[in-house]
Order: sequence, then structure tokens, then C-alpha cells
Amino acid sequence: MAIAQNIETSNEAKTPNVQLVGGPDPERFDWAEAWYPLHYVTDLDKATPTRFTLLGQDLVIWWEPQAETWRVFEDRCPHRLVPLSEGRINESGQLECPYHGWSFSGTGRCESIPQQPEGVQANVSSRACVKSLPTTVCQDLLFVYPGKPEN
Repeated sequence: MAIAQNIETSNEAKTPNVQLVGGPDPERFDWAEAWYPLHYVTDLDKATPTRFTLLGQDLVIWWEPQAETWRVFEDRCPHRLVPLSEGRINESGQLECPYHGWSFSGTGRCESIPQQPEGVQANVSSRACVKSLPTTVCQDLLFVYPGKPEN
């Protein structure tokens, strides 16, 4: 009898904590809480940002050479809300805004502001960051997760 109780306790402890697709509430489906295929990676140009709209949200897809991975950001510069998809990948391998030249690393952090005085960091404020979305590539498709990062 004691052995059976230990087995049951043991099995209960091994039950995985599973998160449902569509969010934690089974009564309501949250469209943002799922992975979505965006693009075939073979059709994307690593030298040019690509605009894409998902669930009414404008996104920019770009290749980060340092990390050798595809990145997806909200398609607007935090400075003047200019579409980053109209920008370029600069010589440092960062996504550069076409308006004032702010450049962003793969995490969305602002790494350079050309108009800023020498010795001042560009990333002092989180307001200078771009929202970066999680991505993965599976079977030659780029997927993005537009939901809450903690999920």
C-alpha cells in the first residue's frame, strides 16, 4: 500500500505544467498567444528589411548577421514612428531608421543615434527601444510569437 502511494505521488509530481495555445483562459481565445508563420526564409532578402502585417500590426523582418538569425520588430521607430521597413541594414549589421539614422540591435535596443554628442550612450532610456518579437525557423518557414513574452 505504501509503495502504491509513493508511485501515485511520484507520477503527480512529474505532470508537466502545460500552457494552452491561445492564452491561459480556456474560455477565451487570445489570437496573439500563438505562433504564426510569416514568410519562407528562402524568399527573404538578408540585405533588405521586409514589411509584413500580422493581426493588424505592422512588422519588419530583418536578418541580423552577428547572431545569424531572423528578427521581427514592430515596424516603427520609437523616435518619429517612421516605418523601419523603409530603412536598411547598416555596416554594423543593425537595423537603421531611414529618417534620422537611429540603429537598433537584434534585441531592439537603440545602439546609435548619429545626432547624439560624443560619449553619451544611445540606450539610456527604454523609450528608445523597439519592441522585438520572438522568432524561430521551422521547415524553412519563419514563425513569430506576437503574444506576451512571458507566455
